[in-house]
Amino acid sequence: MDLELTPDHQELQAVARHALDERSPLRLARAFLDGAAGAEPLHDLLAELGWYAVGLDPDDGFGIPGLVLLADQAGAHAAPTALVDTAVAARLAGAAGHPAADGEAAVALAVVERRSDWSLEGAATVLRGDRLDGEKVEVQHGATVSTLAVTAVDEDGDVAVAFVDAGAPGATVTAASGVDPAAATAVVSFSDAPVAAALTGESAATAIREAFAIGAVAVTAEALGAASAALDLAVEYAKEREQFGVPIGSFQGLKHLMAGAYVDRESAWASVLYAAAALDERLDGADEAAAIAKAHGARASRAVVETALQVLGGIAFTWEHDVHLLQRRVLSAERRFGDALAHEARLGDTLAARRAEVAA
Repeated sequence: MDLELTPDHQELQAVARHALDERSPLRLARAFLDGAAGAEPLHDLLAELGWYAVGLDPDDGFGIPGLVLLADQAGAHAAPTALVDTAVAARLAGAAGHPAADGEAAVALAVVERRSDWSLEGAATVLRGDRLDGEKVEVQHGATVSTLAVTAVDEDGDVAVAFVDAGAPGATVTAASGVDPAAATAVVSFSDAPVAAALTGESAATAIREAFAIGAVAVTAEALGAASAALDLAVEYAKEREQFGVPIGSFQGLKHLMAGAYVDRESAWASVLYAAAALDERLDGADEAAAIAKAHGARASRAVVETALQVLGGIAFTWEHDVHLLQRRVLSAERRFGDALAHEARLGDTLAARRAEVAA
């Protein structure tokens, strides 16, 4: 497995950075926070650029590593996108036979409930034939997409995925507040809502596990992108801010802080790239690599952005400074597709079961 980025990957990353520098500077995320005019998501731009389809075709040359590079830049700009949701939904749609499999339009994932998380345990949304009943919370950009990919349980109690048109009768979308305003979260209720396509049974469980593993790695890249951008702001500040006539970046204490954050960032990014390549090539242990990347990356992202806050000092805690916009993205991404504790517990169970097999 080649873990080095190809020239095509490097060009994709550069193009993504340039496009989002122009179309999604941090003031766009701030517009969502302030409720200002112009706070619109980038659904059409990403569709036009073909980002939703990156990694869907095995022959596209970018693969899942290409997706994580795009997610990294989305995070670095705290961009209002449904990039990761759409990438996951497209893979589920392919198994369900829904047009969203083409990755040509933004789709929102409706997974979390008031008493159920990304593990889907305790989910109460029910799929009965071609009708859906239930409620989902924390649906990112739920009010601005045309399609919702909804996890549910079928009449046999097995996990299922249903694709619902956002404007379908019985589907009600209500805007809600969230830690990351640029994610534009919503509550979506379904009352006998018609389903356009569905996936049930063992095939649904398999498709969800595989797609959520990709989502976990991509959203970790998004968090690391935001944390990295925050660290970059802190480093630049440390070069310019002076105390006792010298830049504060020359102080040994801050040097150690920033060096530690750099190590956290780079080690987490390495785990993300490895997991992305492993998933792309369907290697044995790819699911475990994804869980490691999510667990390590979630903790590292938080540590890096907290270091940035410490280096920036009091200015970082003002409404006017942009660093909290990046921190909000880190905190939002931290729990998506399972938090660090969930993935660590899963890894522990896997390793314990493997050891028991060997002992037997």
